[in-house]
Amino acid sequence: MGMFDRVMVPCPKCGTREDFQSKSGPCELKEYTLEDCPLNVLVGLFDHPSQKCKKCGNLFIVFLNIDPEVFNTTK
Repeated sequence: MGMFDRVMVPCPKCGTREDFQSKSGPCELKEYTLEDCPLNVLVGLFDHPSQKCKKCGNLFIVFLNIDPEVFNTTK
């Protein structure tokens, strides 16, 4: 059995939290919400980004929007 982390994502239709598995990052069998999940774990959701809600049957997908910034490191 492989190690992974879980990201709990609310269904946009009914709000039921569904778990998405991520095999990126530390893979320490931790559970996160979208709000507290580290970026290196979120990246792993791209392997299986869609999920069907067990309560209402809604099929939904997680998109990760990143706004990169560049900073000058010299003075």
